[in-house]
Amino acid sequence: MSQGEAHRIRHLNLPRKVQVRTNAQNVPLAIHGRRGWVRVEGIRECWRLEDLWWREPILRSYFLVVLDSGQMICLFLDDREGIWYMQR
Repeated sequence: MSQGEAHRIRHLNLPRKVQVRTNAQNVPLAIHGRRGWVRVEGIRECWRLEDLWWREPILRSYFLVVLDSGQMICLFLDDREGIWYMQR
């Protein structure tokens, strides 16, 4: 690959910050989308990731959720920073 081609490469499915309403246990109840708040209908799966990556600890709580629209997305809370992210 030439240097000219390298600038055309783009990352797919990068996580993006999202506002999330949770209960007292930090379980997602709703997310804020383009059209306002969308209710989480159910949680299909949840897991926790604790790892060291490039000498920086990663502490994340993941939730595979189903929205009231039927869409399934992956949410994760960066437990170190307290910031929620979404991936499709």
